[in-house]
Amino acid sequence: MENSTVTPIPGDVCYFYFQSGQLDKAFKEEKNISHLPGVVDLAVFYGRNNLLVNGDIGWVPGNVFAAIEENLPAMAEACNDVWFSGAKGEQLIYERYE
Repeated sequence: MENSTVTPIPGDVCYFYFQSGQLDKAFKEEKNISHLPGVVDLAVFYGRNNLLVNGDIGWVPGNVFAAIEENLPAMAEACNDVWFSGAKGEQLIYERYE
């Protein structure tokens, strides 16, 4: 764990690694990932009041590895659209600008 948090703030981009035993069996079967030793998840936080806790396993700390510092309101609007309209045809690209 490096730069970990259970309370990410808007703009945080977090990395999660879940070992196979941490994930619900039905979830793994539904996603066809039962054969994997673990799963990586990346999350963009664009709203307030985030608390990373799972009823099955407890606290789920994420590693903050980036922050969205520009155009966060536009990103939040796009994320809400994906949440309510679905992700079909959507793409998220992580890219560093110098």
